[in-house]
Amino acid sequence: MVASTPGSISVECPVCGEETRHTVIKGKLSEKNGAISFEGTVRCTECGTVHQAGIKESPPIHIRTIVSEGQTSHRTSLSVPPEEVLMVGDEFMHEGVPVRITAIEIKGKRAEKAHASEIETIWLKKFDHVDVKFSINKGDKTISKKISAEPDEEFIVGDYFQIDRDYVVIHKIKATYGFVENGAVLARDIVRVYGKKIRQ
Repeated sequence: MVASTPGSISVECPVCGEETRHTVIKGKLSEKNGAISFEGTVRCTECGTVHQAGIKESPPIHIRTIVSEGQTSHRTSLSVPPEEVLMVGDEFMHEGVPVRITAIEIKGKRAEKAHASEIETIWLKKFDHVDVKFSINKGDKTISKKISAEPDEEFIVGDYFQIDRDYVVIHKIKATYGFVENGAVLARDIVRVYGKKIRQ
């Protein structure tokens, strides 16, 4: 028997017609052979409908995993429910650090997404910092630079930036979804930042 019943769960609401967050009014949480199940009375937080609900979570499986950090990598395993869908680009915590899925292998071939039960190997990349590439115009020449930033750090067109001893104004950003000439882009979405050196 699992010690405590959750205060809320996500299940399909018969009125909303989709999975929503529900408050648990009463219920029973149990565990058998590693599988966790819940049965009880719940209330939808969206429409207020009270109904009976039951969920069952299979025991987790262990997927062969390769984690890369810079030029190094190590082998480990990822523990997830077999029915969970994993997708290239997903981000989560693993071994205490943020990671991103960079590749999935099923039946010897690469896939963009798959149920955990189908996956043979998964590749993760440590994602606490990303490299942001700069192209800096210095009049008669353009140089390339690279800085490290947190994934959610913003780079804004028109902002001033110091790289090494140079002061640079950002005039355009190439993002994964196109060029940005006005506004901000998160470091995680940047392909390259274009700037111009400010005369001092």
